Parts: sequence; structure tokens; C-alpha cells
Amino acid sequence: MPEVSTYDPKKVTVSIGGRVITGFAADGVVTLTHNEDAVTPSVGAKGDVAYSENANNSGNAALPLMSTSSSLAYLREICAKRRPVRFSVSDVDADAIQVSEENCRILKMPDTPRSKDPTTVTVNVYIPDLNYR
Repeated sequence: MPEVSTYDPKKVTVSIGGRVITGFAADGVVTLTHNEDAVTPSVGAKGDVAYSENANNSGNAALPLMSTSSSLAYLREICAKRRPVRFSVSDVDADAIQVSEENCRILKMPDTPRSKDPTTVTVNVYIPDLNYR
């Protein structure tokens, strides 16, 4: 029998600076990415392998928002003030994850598109220590 699973994006909550972010685009809710590999392998002349552990555990969160999202004004304000904030993701789906880190920063001012139809504005948040709980 094939494996069947269910994912509900309504069970994923993203908050920045204590405020729940709303107005996500159809692209998804959040993509969490580590900035570097966890290890660097080195292979010797005879094929022996040694791993160097990487201490850089920083990451990035990409938030695809609709250009009409009311959260964009708040995120632009945080970016303009260059404020470090708490970034949190809570996912209570079957494959649940929790991320909550202090001193995160919005990497650049979110775009301000003005077009016929709403578009996607991706907001990137730098996370100094990306740990899943």
C-alpha cells in the first residue's frame, strides 16, 4: 500500500518581533536554509576521508508574501530601523518543526512592486544560529 501523508500550511505560523506574519503568496509559507554545509569532506591520495566540522550554523528564511500583504509595512519598518528581532516558525503538522532565534535581521528592504495583479515579494531573514527543535 502506498504511503499517504497530509500537509496543512494553515498549521505553520511565522512570527517576527512577536508579530504573526500574514499574507503569504501561493509559493508557500517559509523556506529555511543553512548558509553553509555542516561538514567539509577531504579525500586523501589513497581514498581516506576526513571530515571537518563547520561551526557556521547560520541560516536564512525566505518568506514569499503577496505584494498586498499587510505584514510588508511592518517588515519594511524593521529593516529601515536596522532592528534585530526574534524570528520564529511553528509547524504543528505531522512532520513538525520549531525554530525560534534572537538577533535576526531582515537582509534588505523588501521590494515594492506596483503592477496590475498582486505579485510575490520575498523577504529574506538572516538567522545567526538556525536550530530545529
